[in-house]
Amino acid sequence: MSMRNLWRRKLRTSLTILGVIIGTSSIVLMLSLGFAMNVNLENSMKRWGDLSVIEVWPDYSKRTSYDETPFITDEEVAEFENLPNVEMVLPELSIYVTAVVGRYKANIDIIGITPAAMKALGYSVEEGREFNEDDRMVMIAGSQIATWFEKIGSNNRRRFFWDGDVEAPFEMMDQVVKITFDQSYGERNVEKPAVKAPHPTNVKVIGMLEEKNYETNYRCYMPVESVKKLILQQRDYEKKLQKANGDKITKKRNDNKFTYQTVRVKANDVHSVEGVLEQIRNMGFEAYSMSDGLKEVKNMYKGIQMVLGGIGAVSLFVAALGITNTMIMSIYERTREIGIMKVIGAILTDIKKMFLIEAGMIGFLGGLIGILISLLISYLLNRFGSGDLLGNMFVGSPEEGVKTYVSVIPVWLLGAALIFSSLIGMIAGYFPARRAMKLSALSAIKTE
Repeated sequence: MSMRNLWRRKLRTSLTILGVIIGTSSIVLMLSLGFAMNVNLENSMKRWGDLSVIEVWPDYSKRTSYDETPFITDEEVAEFENLPNVEMVLPELSIYVTAVVGRYKANIDIIGITPAAMKALGYSVEEGREFNEDDRMVMIAGSQIATWFEKIGSNNRRRFFWDGDVEAPFEMMDQVVKITFDQSYGERNVEKPAVKAPHPTNVKVIGMLEEKNYETNYRCYMPVESVKKLILQQRDYEKKLQKANGDKITKKRNDNKFTYQTVRVKANDVHSVEGVLEQIRNMGFEAYSMSDGLKEVKNMYKGIQMVLGGIGAVSLFVAALGITNTMIMSIYERTREIGIMKVIGAILTDIKKMFLIEAGMIGFLGGLIGILISLLISYLLNRFGSGDLLGNMFVGSPEEGVKTYVSVIPVWLLGAALIFSSLIGMIAGYFPARRAMKLSALSAIKTE
């Protein structure tokens, strides 16, 4: 009966449903712009590093003098490993050296890493092979590290990853890299160090990492034992330099013992990061994760989402007024019919339900068509708008290698929009339904 009543007044019903369609699609599309901002932000930040990795370093505010250098010990690393929701703890052994390949050289960071750590961090070798447990003095290079090499003797400054595309002077794969602690290696007409640096160490490049993010693209990785050997050589060389230059040598630690300025803690997943961060900070360490910055920006985006959602909600509110108006007009037109139904014994709640079902069906149909239209518009925006003015307005300039979206509609939003539009329809029809239920049967029958 409800369907028949709606069908009898096709034009009015269609216009009312159109209002719900506009309201539903408006609120879905407006919210989808905010969700797209969040997705684009996450994709962009993943280019800078793993969101589930936490950087830990000592609390420098607790040091008693500027000469004191706080560090993290192996015992403290073991405590991190025992924390809940921690997948792996990676103490960072790194060394800053001068690397020479033929007539080119560069100052590079070399990180000591195990095969298991590379797997846990998701470092994938695109060319060559990965480390095995027996490897020594071999290297896996970042995809862009070769672009940092410049001719020996050139006056060009060291480049940075924000300088844009620079062509590499050679292919890094299979090169034999000379590692030296003498930054003036091969230079002419420069002051030589007071102590001759140790003979350069030859390291073979056995693999190239896939281009992933800025963290790995511009670094080199070697087995941990190889990096430890280089660090011990560097310490010995620096001590000889201090002695030759007459500097005071202060023994702050056992030269054969390794401590860490930075430790990386990998959580089981992104959702566990906040809890692990809090535990590490409670232990008296400084800690930071990319998820921290992501959370702050997402909180800012929430305000934008509320504004966009509010704009769409106004359209849905206007549609609700249209449903109310339609149902009230329906009561006026069917007053005599309502009176006859009461006289022949229709239950009052059934009359109320009939009008509520009609209002709910208007909301449901409008919502269903509205979300289908939203999906179509969202597809068109992502297909044709992500690189144009509209795309740049909402997502910023597209970053190379990062997929950007103008509109993102989660599945739960579609379901929520359909339920919400149906609920709005029933709420809008509630008062007209009550009015129909309270009509006097005798006065209703007399109505022409």
